[in-house]
Amino acid sequence: MELALSKPPSAGPPHELEYLLRLLHWTGVMRHPRAESWAARAYYLRSAVANAAVAAFLCSQALALWRGGTADIDRFTLLLSTFNTVAAWLFRLGHIAVHERQFHYLAAQLDRDFGDFLCPRDVHLMEARDRDLRRFVLAYIWFGTAGCLWWIIFPLLRFGFCAAGLPFILELPYDVTSPLTFIPTWVFCSFITMHAAVFTIVVDSFNVSLIAQLRVQLILLSRNIVDLANEDQDLTFSTKHMASETSPSSDAMSGIEIRHQLRKMILHHQAIIRNTELMEKCLGAMLLGQSLSIGAAVCFQLFQVALSAESLAEAGKFGCYLCVMLAQLFVYCWFGDEFITESEKVALAAYSAVTSLQGIPLSQKRSLLLMMVRAQRPLRITAGGFFPLSRESFVSVVNMSYSFFAILRNFKSV
Repeated sequence: MELALSKPPSAGPPHELEYLLRLLHWTGVMRHPRAESWAARAYYLRSAVANAAVAAFLCSQALALWRGGTADIDRFTLLLSTFNTVAAWLFRLGHIAVHERQFHYLAAQLDRDFGDFLCPRDVHLMEARDRDLRRFVLAYIWFGTAGCLWWIIFPLLRFGFCAAGLPFILELPYDVTSPLTFIPTWVFCSFITMHAAVFTIVVDSFNVSLIAQLRVQLILLSRNIVDLANEDQDLTFSTKHMASETSPSSDAMSGIEIRHQLRKMILHHQAIIRNTELMEKCLGAMLLGQSLSIGAAVCFQLFQVALSAESLAEAGKFGCYLCVMLAQLFVYCWFGDEFITESEKVALAAYSAVTSLQGIPLSQKRSLLLMMVRAQRPLRITAGGFFPLSRESFVSVVNMSYSFFAILRNFKSV
């Protein structure tokens, strides 16, 4: 039997999450769990400045909405889209602050909760999965950064130093026609864009990394259950062809080993369930608000793209906004669907083990059956309990957004 690799509970977050935690800390989004006192004070200062800037931006957008009204439907929908996106980010900042301890707890789940269940061969699979996840996360972050840069720079290239050259429609108490007032305002808008969009993507990357960690644990659990059944079959086949005096003791030792391995698998499954339930509590309300916000943003941006059909550059600008919004929802639905699939495979693995382990005691078979029955209710991450994050949910949200877009376009043509 392979020796289990365990680490002390005080071990920090794994390396694949450390760079995300540092980035979130130094941008004032979420405090690092092991930050020094001076770093913690600097974090609170950065967080206060960023939140004040976001609040000032929302006030300016709200004033522009109130003064402009619905007389110009194009301007109104564009203001609603940007206000909705930044307001959703402010809501997420508050949600992260409330659940910060739970996020820190989940960040260290790999070493604390699953270290006792890992074998040396499992570590190699986890390292390979972590490398693939990091490549995806970095590509996702750079994709969002490129989209934000295009949103920021395009109006400046087209309109120059005037109000139309700003990335957003703002209600300001001063004139922005001179460079001395335009440049600080443009920098402020750029900060809001990068903070609300790019760091939303960083938070999404952190969350889907937690989901991916639990998914890998389900993969390891299913593989270990199947291997246990295969090893028992090989051992049974070998003992039938061995006629020695030590065979009874060998059977007894194999039964003890199977019971030990089965107990570890049941505890492993229970640890996965506990952490999934905690993640559901941390992410449920956030994902519901984000899903509603993205659905509204997709509807408004489809409307803006339809209005900008004659201008390829303008359509590309709003299309880039649309792609970033869809990507934020799609990554959750993709990883959530993969998580559900791996959870269902645990039930199949347990069923295969029950039918293969014929020689084990009835109590152990009962334990496997209980694991199989629990695994038949697949683990999943939901948006506040309303719908699970899956590929079908992504298609449903897009269809709903398109339906509202069609109604809005018909209203415009009338």
